[in-house]
Amino acid sequence: MLIRSRAALLALAGLALAADTPQHFAGELSLEPFPFQTFDGAIHRAELGRLWVRENRDGVSDRLIQIAFVRLASTAVKPRSPVVFLSGGPGVPGIVIGRVPVYHRLFEKLRTLSDVILLDQRGVGMSSPNTACPEGTPPPPAAFETEAGFHEALMDLARACADHWRGQGLDVAAFTTAASADDLEDLRIALEADKLSLLAHSYGTAVALAAIRRHAAHLDRVALAGTEGPDQTVQLPLVSDFALRRLSRMAAAAPGLSGVFPDTYGEFQRVLEKAGNEPLSVPIQTGTKQSTVRVGAFVLRLTVKNMLFNGRQAERIPALVYSLAQGDPTLLIPAVQSLYNALSSGFSAMQFSVSCSDGWSPERRALAEAQASRSVFGDAPFVHLDPDLCGAAGGASPQSESLLPVWSSVPTLLVSGTLDSNTPAFQSDELVWGLSNGESLRVENGFHDTLPFSDVQAIVTEFLGGADVTGRSMSLPPPTFLTIEKAKTPPAAQH
Repeated sequence: MLIRSRAALLALAGLALAADTPQHFAGELSLEPFPFQTFDGAIHRAELGRLWVRENRDGVSDRLIQIAFVRLASTAVKPRSPVVFLSGGPGVPGIVIGRVPVYHRLFEKLRTLSDVILLDQRGVGMSSPNTACPEGTPPPPAAFETEAGFHEALMDLARACADHWRGQGLDVAAFTTAASADDLEDLRIALEADKLSLLAHSYGTAVALAAIRRHAAHLDRVALAGTEGPDQTVQLPLVSDFALRRLSRMAAAAPGLSGVFPDTYGEFQRVLEKAGNEPLSVPIQTGTKQSTVRVGAFVLRLTVKNMLFNGRQAERIPALVYSLAQGDPTLLIPAVQSLYNALSSGFSAMQFSVSCSDGWSPERRALAEAQASRSVFGDAPFVHLDPDLCGAAGGASPQSESLLPVWSSVPTLLVSGTLDSNTPAFQSDELVWGLSNGESLRVENGFHDTLPFSDVQAIVTEFLGGADVTGRSMSLPPPTFLTIEKAKTPPAAQH
């Protein structure tokens, strides 16, 4: 393992380290060869990096934490500024995303320009500590029957998770978007790079925007896909509502499905009304046993909302809704199983902390609550962003500057899918107004994750390589909706 940072070498020269007591210091960087295996089994040459940073730069504690990353070396003769990939979630490790073959193809393209750094943000993945919540008690049945029951189960999980990590000496409130942005600056210094370029998706765009706000002088170019801008953490219910209406019309007019799904939106309303009066019985696996949970209208809202922004899942929504109308819960089982597992141990202290520290304005909250009464989704889009839950999680209070618009001249590309209900394109339009060198790329029929598509990858690579992509646009095929029978077929057997 080699220490490569100039700051680290200078610090080492002034330290007398006891052989049996390893010590570390802020800015210490190590790099070692790392066989990076993608999920298709291929192994790629890479380096595993570890950077020590202060846990809380504003506090009196000198406690350090470790940030992990994988570096893919550039093939260019004269590489440009390193490109750091910031994954979403919050809580999805960038190193894991780099193992996905379709994403790795993007990073291989970017290697022709510069080094590519797949970052595990603080508290995530291979970074240390990984703040995953410990295995907890199974959620009570009421967590799936009513919204109040779900809220109580989520509160219990957040409180138990925060208490566990505080008991380990962790400053839970130090895991914020602003702190992750400052980690990027520490990484730049440790790598001895004049500037960094950033490629971010979903929550990672919030980190990138915080970096623009705090460290713009040291950023080269920034590409944002599925952008979450300032004061957009609380999602607006009517955005999801209108997205489902649009999807419903597309399914009704889909070639080869005439008459199969005539009104998914209206059918969903009827399913919700029925489930509100008589919850559905859904079989799931709890440990080694088969159990049954009763699922009410709120969990149905949450399930469809969470499918709506994902193209692969959205094409299954009409089949799910119409099968539920027939009293068949088969297509609901995976979502309920996943939610059950998440309420047991599927979150991390980092996720609660960053969501609460980003915060929301009273005006945004009031608008979301007003829309909730007019949407089939109610307050499901922002149920996890609750002041009481944030109090239970013990996260940092939001900084007022994080809610204000960003002004910057850093060249920035904002990629938006026209079917993205999580980070709709009109929110990017609001953001680009403050980016004097900002450009928008519309992806027709694109959902939240547009980066896997080769045409998008090509334009992003051009932009990060310094090209002018003004006025560019592209279109993807519309969703291919699955019949109920097709949706029940295992994915591997659908081809």
